[in-house]
Amino acid sequence: MKDRISKIMLCFLAVSLVMISGCGAKEEVKEQEEKLTLVNNAVYTAPTNPTNPQIKVYNELSDAMNNNAAPEKVAELVAVNFAYEFFSLYQKTGKEDIGGLTFLPQDEVENFKSYAMLHYYNNYATVVSQYGEEDLPNVMMHEVTAVESTQIAYNQLVYDGYVVSLTLKYADSKLPADGLKTTMHVQVCNIDGVYRVIALED
Repeated sequence: MKDRISKIMLCFLAVSLVMISGCGAKEEVKEQEEKLTLVNNAVYTAPTNPTNPQIKVYNELSDAMNNNAAPEKVAELVAVNFAYEFFSLYQKTGKEDIGGLTFLPQDEVENFKSYAMLHYYNNYATVVSQYGEEDLPNVMMHEVTAVESTQIAYNQLVYDGYVVSLTLKYADSKLPADGLKTTMHVQVCNIDGVYRVIALED
């Protein structure tokens, strides 16, 4: 289990935000449109204080689950929602406010939180101090480039699952673009009927 968490976190070590002053001017991001309404589902906790893009992808997941969509689609949307919630610090309250935990196996949550606070969310205060809250990373769009069915080993068992390849686009900010995680392969497996994120790799 610890090896799996270490594997998940390898990419976070590589993409911890590099704080560089004097980056280009930022196009201010403000959601002028009316806030969308969250549609809940029976499995995954809705994001707290979500942006409209987060609400949109969460609602897509809820719609897929509430209408018995194909397992591949549910797994894809679990990966997408995890990426939006984890990599967006924009609406978070501080480094302890870790996004995406609802998509992890329960026995991984505490270790994952510890790694995340050390290797990604630790940049929260620095960004706010140097640039301001409006420049915190904010995932706005995504592209799913592949969804591959596979068998995934986890905790000495093998599960049916998928590897979901994603590309993320962030809101414009003063942060250096090469300090933001934009491409990834998310491993999602079916554990007792629930799709869980168990690894994230470059």
